[in-house]
Amino acid sequence: MKKNRLKGFLIVSTILILVLFFITTLSSCTRSVTLYFASSGETDFYLVKEIREISVSGDLYKSVLEELIKGPDSSDLYPVIPSDVRVNSVKISGGTATVDFSKEIITNLEEIPHSSATEILAIFSIVDTLTEFEEIERVKITIEGKESGEIDGLYIEDFWGHVGIYEEFTRNEEIIRNSIEQ
Repeated sequence: MKKNRLKGFLIVSTILILVLFFITTLSSCTRSVTLYFASSGETDFYLVKEIREISVSGDLYKSVLEELIKGPDSSDLYPVIPSDVRVNSVKISGGTATVDFSKEIITNLEEIPHSSATEILAIFSIVDTLTEFEEIERVKITIEGKESGEIDGLYIEDFWGHVGIYEEFTRNEEIIRNSIEQ
Protein backbone atom coordinates (compact mmCIF):
# COMPACT_ATOMS: atom_id res chain seq x y z
CA MET A 1 0.00 0.00 0.00
CA LYS A 2 2.79 2.40 0.95
CA LYS A 3 4.60 1.47 -2.25
CA ASN A 4 1.57 2.42 -4.38
CA ARG A 5 1.18 5.76 -2.58
CA LEU A 6 4.85 6.53 -3.07
CA LYS A 7 4.62 5.58 -6.74
CA GLY A 8 1.52 7.76 -7.17
CA PHE A 9 3.19 10.65 -5.39
CA LEU A 10 6.26 10.38 -7.66
CA ILE A 11 4.11 10.31 -10.80
CA VAL A 12 2.05 13.34 -9.72
CA SER A 13 5.21 15.21 -8.68
CA THR A 14 6.89 14.48 -12.01
CA ILE A 15 3.82 15.67 -13.93
CA LEU A 16 3.68 18.89 -11.88
CA ILE A 17 7.37 19.57 -12.46
CA LEU A 18 6.94 19.04 -16.22
CA VAL A 19 3.87 21.30 -16.32
CA LEU A 20 5.73 24.05 -14.44
CA PHE A 21 8.70 23.67 -16.78
CA PHE A 22 6.52 24.01 -19.89
CA ILE A 23 4.60 26.99 -18.47
CA THR A 24 7.87 28.74 -17.61
CA THR A 25 9.33 27.96 -21.04
CA LEU A 26 6.26 29.13 -22.95
CA SER A 27 5.78 32.30 -20.92
CA SER A 28 9.37 33.42 -21.45
CA CYS A 29 9.44 33.18 -25.26
CA THR A 30 11.35 36.06 -26.76
CA ARG A 31 11.51 37.27 -30.30
CA SER A 32 13.66 39.78 -32.13
CA VAL A 33 11.51 42.53 -33.67
CA THR A 34 12.14 45.72 -35.62
CA LEU A 35 10.55 48.92 -34.36
CA TYR A 36 10.72 52.35 -36.01
CA PHE A 37 11.26 55.55 -34.03
CA ALA A 38 11.71 59.20 -34.96
CA SER A 39 14.93 61.07 -35.56
CA SER A 40 15.83 64.27 -37.33
CA GLY A 41 18.56 65.73 -39.44
CA GLU A 42 19.34 69.36 -40.05
CA THR A 43 16.39 69.79 -42.40
CA ASP A 44 14.15 66.73 -42.14
CA PHE A 45 12.52 64.12 -39.96
CA TYR A 46 12.70 60.39 -40.56
CA LEU A 47 12.40 56.95 -38.96
CA VAL A 48 15.26 54.75 -37.80
CA LYS A 49 14.88 51.10 -36.94
CA GLU A 50 15.64 49.76 -33.52
CA ILE A 51 15.88 46.00 -33.13
CA ARG A 52 14.69 44.73 -29.81
CA GLU A 53 14.20 41.39 -28.07
CA ILE A 54 10.69 41.25 -26.66
CA SER A 55 8.86 38.76 -24.53
CA VAL A 56 5.79 37.45 -26.31
CA SER A 57 3.18 35.79 -24.14
CA GLY A 58 0.08 36.30 -26.27
CA ASP A 59 -0.71 38.36 -29.33
CA LEU A 60 2.60 39.02 -31.12
CA TYR A 61 1.41 42.08 -33.07
CA LYS A 62 -0.13 43.70 -30.01
CA SER A 63 3.08 43.04 -28.05
CA VAL A 64 5.14 44.68 -30.81
CA LEU A 65 2.94 47.79 -30.83
CA GLU A 66 3.09 47.98 -27.03
CA GLU A 67 6.89 48.01 -27.33
CA LEU A 68 6.59 50.82 -29.89
CA ILE A 69 4.46 52.79 -27.42
CA LYS A 70 7.09 52.30 -24.68
CA GLY A 71 9.46 54.33 -26.83
CA PRO A 72 13.03 53.84 -28.01
CA ASP A 73 15.87 52.41 -25.98
CA SER A 74 18.32 54.76 -27.72
CA SER A 75 18.49 58.28 -26.34
CA ASP A 76 19.18 59.48 -29.90
CA LEU A 77 15.67 58.48 -31.03
CA TYR A 78 12.28 59.90 -30.10
CA PRO A 79 8.96 58.24 -29.28
CA VAL A 80 6.20 58.65 -31.84
CA ILE A 81 3.12 57.61 -29.86
CA PRO A 82 2.03 58.94 -26.45
CA SER A 83 2.93 56.52 -23.64
CA ASP A 84 -0.63 56.32 -22.28
CA VAL A 85 -2.05 54.86 -25.51
CA ARG A 86 -3.40 51.30 -25.31
CA VAL A 87 -3.58 48.81 -28.15
CA ASN A 88 -7.14 47.51 -27.99
CA SER A 89 -6.71 44.92 -30.73
CA VAL A 90 -4.85 43.91 -33.87
CA LYS A 91 -6.74 41.84 -36.43
CA ILE A 92 -5.17 40.42 -39.59
CA SER A 93 -7.30 39.69 -42.65
CA GLY A 94 -6.17 39.32 -46.25
CA GLY A 95 -2.80 41.01 -45.68
CA THR A 96 -4.34 43.96 -43.82
CA ALA A 97 -3.72 44.59 -40.13
CA THR A 98 -6.51 46.60 -38.54
CA VAL A 99 -5.10 48.19 -35.42
CA ASP A 100 -7.45 49.65 -32.86
CA PHE A 101 -5.97 52.15 -30.40
CA SER A 102 -7.41 53.85 -27.34
CA LYS A 103 -8.57 57.45 -27.70
CA GLU A 104 -5.37 58.80 -26.11
CA ILE A 105 -3.65 58.43 -29.47
CA ILE A 106 -5.56 61.52 -30.61
CA THR A 107 -6.46 63.20 -27.31
CA ASN A 108 -3.02 63.31 -25.66
CA LEU A 109 -1.67 66.55 -27.14
CA GLU A 110 1.07 67.15 -24.57
CA GLU A 111 3.47 64.24 -24.91
CA ILE A 112 3.97 64.19 -28.70
CA PRO A 113 3.44 67.56 -30.40
CA HIS A 114 0.82 67.22 -33.15
CA SER A 115 2.19 68.56 -36.42
CA SER A 116 2.25 67.35 -40.01
CA ALA A 117 5.76 65.96 -39.49
CA THR A 118 5.01 64.13 -36.24
CA GLU A 119 1.75 62.78 -37.65
CA ILE A 120 3.54 61.23 -40.63
CA LEU A 121 6.21 59.80 -38.32
CA ALA A 122 3.60 58.32 -35.97
CA ILE A 123 1.52 56.74 -38.74
CA PHE A 124 4.47 55.26 -40.62
CA SER A 125 6.18 54.13 -37.45
CA ILE A 126 3.12 51.94 -36.86
CA VAL A 127 2.84 50.89 -40.50
CA ASP A 128 6.54 50.20 -41.12
CA THR A 129 6.84 48.29 -37.84
CA LEU A 130 3.90 46.02 -38.67
CA THR A 131 4.86 45.51 -42.32
CA GLU A 132 8.12 44.00 -41.13
CA PHE A 133 5.97 40.87 -40.83
CA GLU A 134 5.58 39.03 -44.13
CA GLU A 135 1.88 38.46 -43.66
CA ILE A 136 1.10 42.19 -43.28
CA GLU A 137 1.04 44.37 -46.41
CA ARG A 138 -1.33 47.14 -45.31
CA VAL A 139 -2.40 48.77 -42.06
CA LYS A 140 -5.75 50.33 -41.17
CA ILE A 141 -5.90 52.41 -37.99
CA THR A 142 -9.07 52.72 -35.94
CA ILE A 143 -9.69 54.41 -32.62
CA GLU A 144 -11.97 52.94 -29.97
CA GLY A 145 -13.32 50.62 -32.68
CA LYS A 146 -14.30 53.46 -35.05
CA GLU A 147 -12.95 54.62 -38.42
CA SER A 148 -14.71 57.97 -38.25
CA GLY A 149 -16.77 60.17 -35.99
CA GLU A 150 -15.84 62.20 -32.95
CA ILE A 151 -14.10 61.47 -29.68
CA ASP A 152 -13.82 64.30 -27.17
CA GLY A 153 -14.56 66.82 -29.93
CA LEU A 154 -11.82 65.48 -32.24
CA TYR A 155 -12.54 63.78 -35.55
CA ILE A 156 -11.09 60.28 -35.58
CA GLU A 157 -10.36 60.23 -39.31
CA ASP A 158 -8.36 63.48 -39.05
CA PHE A 159 -5.99 61.74 -36.60
CA TRP A 160 -3.69 64.62 -35.61
CA GLY A 161 -5.25 67.05 -38.08
CA HIS A 162 -2.86 66.98 -41.02
CA VAL A 163 -2.66 63.68 -42.90
CA GLY A 164 -5.55 61.72 -41.46
CA ILE A 165 -6.31 58.02 -41.40
CA TYR A 166 -8.89 57.87 -44.17
CA GLU A 167 -7.38 54.84 -45.89
CA GLU A 168 -5.18 51.80 -45.46
CA PHE A 169 -1.47 52.52 -45.45
CA THR A 170 1.35 50.57 -47.08
CA ARG A 171 5.00 50.53 -46.15
CA ASN A 172 6.91 53.79 -46.67
CA GLU A 173 10.59 53.08 -47.32
CA GLU A 174 11.33 56.72 -48.21
CA ILE A 175 10.87 57.87 -44.62
CA ILE A 176 13.37 55.30 -43.25
CA ARG A 177 17.07 56.02 -42.79
CA ASN A 178 19.62 53.35 -41.97
CA SER A 179 21.10 55.32 -39.10
CA ILE A 180 20.89 58.53 -37.14
CA GLU A 181 22.40 61.51 -38.97
CA GLN A 182 25.00 63.25 -36.88
